[in-house]
Amino acid sequence: MCRIPLAIVLCAGILGSMSIAVGEPKHHVLDVYGEGYAFAVREPPGWFADTTIAREFGATVIFYPAARDPHLLDTPVIRILAAKKISEDTGADLKHDLDYYRSRYHNVEFRDSAVTHPRYRTYAKLFCVPGKFCEYVTYLNPSPASSLFLSVALHRPKHPATSIELAAYKQVVASLDANKAP
Repeated sequence: MCRIPLAIVLCAGILGSMSIAVGEPKHHVLDVYGEGYAFAVREPPGWFADTTIAREFGATVIFYPAARDPHLLDTPVIRILAAKKISEDTGADLKHDLDYYRSRYHNVEFRDSAVTHPRYRTYAKLFCVPGKFCEYVTYLNPSPASSLFLSVALHRPKHPATSIELAAYKQVVASLDANKAP
């Protein structure tokens, strides 16, 4: 197994029992390790994974379109944050963030979001401030036995995400595997 702290290692393995059809491009599965956390995630087609600048975005790892600069204001960025779980009430954590957005942006709009994971309980919302940004947020609770909390957010400046951006975001969320030992 590949293991380099605070770095992403491109591993040739495929998550779970997923298979790749002949002629279909293979997408990297990234093993992400750090102090007290380890998880795997699949890099979506056309997006680039980066841990070297992830902290600038408040994240453990970020993804952005391969042909774009994540520092440009119009670039969509998917952020994953791994943290130690404080409680099992992940829904309350999301409610806390809803309250924070309400206090910071008086015209914020919230919508339910249909983002799921095949094995983990998810809590998903869309936060939009018209004309400024839309933030698609999904919190994942891998299991009561896990001390890991995962947050995935797609930040889209100025307007809602495109269908291609949403597909990449959903792929990232669905591919997360927190069953890695730190």
